[in-house]
Amino acid sequence: MAVQYTNFRGDEYFLHVRKTNKGNPTYYFKKDDPDTSIDSIPEGYEIYEHPNGRVFLTKQSKRKITSEEVQLIKESMEINSPIKDYKLDIRQKSIYLYTYENPVPFDENPVIVEALSDPKYKTYDAQLCFTLLDKNTRAFQVERKSYTGERDDQWLFLEESADLKELVDKYVQHLGQESYFELF
Repeated sequence: MAVQYTNFRGDEYFLHVRKTNKGNPTYYFKKDDPDTSIDSIPEGYEIYEHPNGRVFLTKQSKRKITSEEVQLIKESMEINSPIKDYKLDIRQKSIYLYTYENPVPFDENPVIVEALSDPKYKTYDAQLCFTLLDKNTRAFQVERKSYTGERDDQWLFLEESADLKELVDKYVQHLGQESYFELF
């Protein structure tokens, strides 16, 4: 049985392997191609789905972020943020908060808005990043994405605190608002 994974868009991916020039295996997912010889995920690897639906096989890493901290962000988003369509991308010591990028105003043609709300066409963009600075005190820093730089991956430092709940509550309320761009 081939290793199959269906992402949030409903696309089916199948795990494939090929040999590098040195003879080592390299793993990758291919869409709609069940012709593969791999029947299980190799030991020490895990499936990773990017918030925009791309699927990868990555080496398992020891995450420093706890499930309680992830849950705290989810709860704060539900209570404090006007944005309800979001995704969290948990890396080793960072939590990236992605929000749905709607390319048209909601007062546009309802047919267009509905079509772009289909998961097949949704794109998400990183807005905030909470990074663990000290594993003993559980101090975090929060950054927001910068839209003024030359590169797409520039971030602006906002604040640092040992109280993650306070940081999250303070900054998620600005998502989707003009005040987001005044944070620095």
